[in-house]
Amino acid sequence: MSSYLSAAFTRIAATWPWYIVRGAGFVAVLLIFLLMLSGIGQVTGHMYRLFEPSKAWAIHRALAIALCFSIAIHVLFLLLDHTLSFSLPQLFIPFISHYKSFWVGLGVLSMYFVAIIVASSLNWIDTKKGVWKNLHFTSYLVLVLVYFHALYTGTDLAYGAFRAIWIAIGVVMLLAVVLRLWRSGTLVKKPKS
Repeated sequence: MSSYLSAAFTRIAATWPWYIVRGAGFVAVLLIFLLMLSGIGQVTGHMYRLFEPSKAWAIHRALAIALCFSIAIHVLFLLLDHTLSFSLPQLFIPFISHYKSFWVGLGVLSMYFVAIIVASSLNWIDTKKGVWKNLHFTSYLVLVLVYFHALYTGTDLAYGAFRAIWIAIGVVMLLAVVLRLWRSGTLVKKPKS
């Protein structure tokens, strides 16, 4: 038993950054999911059934800031991970990674889009509403990029229950986006009265 525990602790000591990368990735995905639902909930009014508008906005904003921190942890701990060694350029320049370059590149692009969306939300929502709104629509693109980044780079999503859950999450998010677009009249032209 002692040798088994010793081997387990040795393995964990050698791979702990990998676990942090995975954990931060899962947290980021959860936060993106909650952010999208809370944003769509604010536009459709469903969020206001649970929270008053100022609290709903504060929750949405806090989720966005937490997302930025989880992405930073996810990316920075890749530098410490020896399971797959990444260089700084591979983490910050899309599509040059030695490991699944296209799918990792989608993650890099989504990181930049998240930074732009959150920065514009914190700084321009009151002063440049049109610019902020247009930039905010790229969050749907981020959702797609992150979805496929996780699906094709995440070892946990390669097969089994986690993959099935991830696909189910994709279906839920697709339905939420379709309902949001339906409500806004983007999918169907509303007749003028």
